[in-house]
Amino acid sequence: MATLLFFDDFYLNRWENLRRRIGQPELVPEATFSDPDFWLASGYPTVFRDASGIWRCLYQGKPRAEPQEPRYPLLLESDDGLRWQAPDLTRAVPLEERRFRNQVMPVARFREWDCYFDARAEDPAERLKALVTHPSGTSLWTSADGRRWRELPGVRWRAGAPDPPSTAFWNELRNSYVISARPTPHNRPRRVAFSETRDWRTFTEPELILTCDALDTPLAEIYGMIVFPYEGKFVGLLWIYHVDPHIPNKYFGGATDCQLAYSYNGWHFQRTLRQPLFPNPEFGAPGAGTLRPISLLVHERQIRIYSSASYLEHGHHVAGHDPGALLMHRLRLDGFVYLESTGGPGLLATRPLFLRSGDVRLNVQAAHEVRVQVTDPEGRPLPGYTFADAEPLRGDELFWTPRWRNRRLEELTRQVVCLEIRLHQARIYAVRGDFVPTIPSAARRYAETGKEPQFQPGLE
Repeated sequence: MATLLFFDDFYLNRWENLRRRIGQPELVPEATFSDPDFWLASGYPTVFRDASGIWRCLYQGKPRAEPQEPRYPLLLESDDGLRWQAPDLTRAVPLEERRFRNQVMPVARFREWDCYFDARAEDPAERLKALVTHPSGTSLWTSADGRRWRELPGVRWRAGAPDPPSTAFWNELRNSYVISARPTPHNRPRRVAFSETRDWRTFTEPELILTCDALDTPLAEIYGMIVFPYEGKFVGLLWIYHVDPHIPNKYFGGATDCQLAYSYNGWHFQRTLRQPLFPNPEFGAPGAGTLRPISLLVHERQIRIYSSASYLEHGHHVAGHDPGALLMHRLRLDGFVYLESTGGPGLLATRPLFLRSGDVRLNVQAAHEVRVQVTDPEGRPLPGYTFADAEPLRGDELFWTPRWRNRRLEELTRQVVCLEIRLHQARIYAVRGDFVPTIPSAARRYAETGKEPQFQPGLE
């Protein structure tokens, strides 16, 4: 199955009376977690579900009563991923240096951490990885359940200790795990670098991937980029630090929001519209100072995104006066970017698609209607598949199958066609199906020789 998303125009042949918009995640108030004992502005929650269905959240907190104390690695649990409780692990997880009931590892060599849930892990004891930084460098800890952890002796995932976030993702195209972190140690300019590992024992040197540019606000920096494989592509959540340009120390003050990046191969990233996916809310709300989404899961046909947030701007929130909070937002499936009509009907036409079957579905939302027409690669409508023949959609569907009065798409199996989609007061988020995106020359070659177009991972 292939999925066409609309971060750019790569999959399109025509575009009329449309505009591209950034998605609108919805804050889920009942999922907001505040802790009377800890400052959570840099909590960096990693959320996962274990085999029994229990939701767990790994995060870090600085004691409110003792702001000079180090951060502590902590755990929350939930039945629904919304309402969280701090479990008492005193008996279940003995620690010589335990200070708090939901603490999961000692802090003698702990400054901060970011965690990764590895669904591919062959050893269940290494399903969870913790990228730990400490004053003398870095270490790697593993766990089966998020409660009990062990340090892997001698493993150092970086020579220096970068400031978080330091997160990981699986890149199927490169057959490696990729760690996203700053290219330089703590307290250096903020950019994004990648290093790779296949065994979690040896790691490549960091390579610079992304930095702010002249289209960003003055003096802005990328605080970090969290990457998630999604529908055969890679979605990057960019923490953009908008500094206060009026003071000598540009790192004191300024807010952090989240913008989008994307990649077809998980290594070379582009940026889409320079508008926040997660804008900072009004003063007085968590996230008004910093909003840092870090954990993404697809659950019940929705995307859940968990964040840490502060009330005050960067630098101000570390003085012990900002409690911070952990947040959760919901986003429509495929809802990172969408196209919508701008007054009257809008039209988009896909590149030629080699239909391996008739299984094509659209993620669309229509106040008025959506219709689909099928054409040949030259743009000529096929008889029986015109807009006039189409059954319209009026409503909201994640997986809508387009139909025509007397025809079905299955009749065009193993042909190369284009889909023209007419939106009238409507939005489109994705087109998915059993097809291969191609180009007119490949379509002609198929017509002449019978050589079927092939999907090219990382290029489509």
